This record gives sequence, structure tokens and C-alpha cells, in this order.
Amino acid sequence: MLWRDSETGYTRRRISPPTDGVLELLEIELPAGVRVPYPSDAFVFQHQQIWVTHGVLTFREGQLVYRLEAGDCLQLGAPVECEFFNSEDKVCRYVVGLVRR
Repeated sequence: MLWRDSETGYTRRRISPPTDGVLELLEIELPAGVRVPYPSDAFVFQHQQIWVTHGVLTFREGQLVYRLEAGDCLQLGAPVECEFFNSEDKVCRYVVGLVRR
């Protein structure tokens, strides 16, 4: 299943099979210059890891800011406001692993 934001070009594709399992894998394409903020309550019911497969992702988790390059992986902590940002001039691709609590 592919979802695309018509304003930003952000795309999200579900990789995992459409079941009610505890693990969900999503592949994200974040165009150059695009920011995607999430409120802390978006992370309350899940654990999340980010694995960058192409490009560079700037990820803000509360007050912490990470610069993730292709091959980097980050496990998120307790739920806080987050922001995914592509400050580069080319697309960034990453995989998000979600595990429901």
C-alpha cells in the first residue's frame, strides 16, 4: 500500500504484509527540503526504529537532533515531539520499524 502527500511529495509504503502482527515496516521517501513533524502522542503505543537507506535524514527527537546517513539506524526513546527533515538537495529514503506495545 502506497500513500503520497500531494503537497510535499512525501511517500509512505507499507513493506510488511497486511496482517495484525506486532511488527510493521514502512519505507519512506522524503523529498529535498521537506519537514514532517509528529506530536508525542503519535508514539505512545509503539516502539520505533529508523534505518536510513539512501541520502541524509535530520531527525529531531524532543531536544535531541540526529544526522543520519545511509546505513545509520536509530532507536527512539520515550514518546516526545519528533520531526523528520531532509535538508539535502536529493531524496532521502528510510525504513521505519514499528512494534506495538
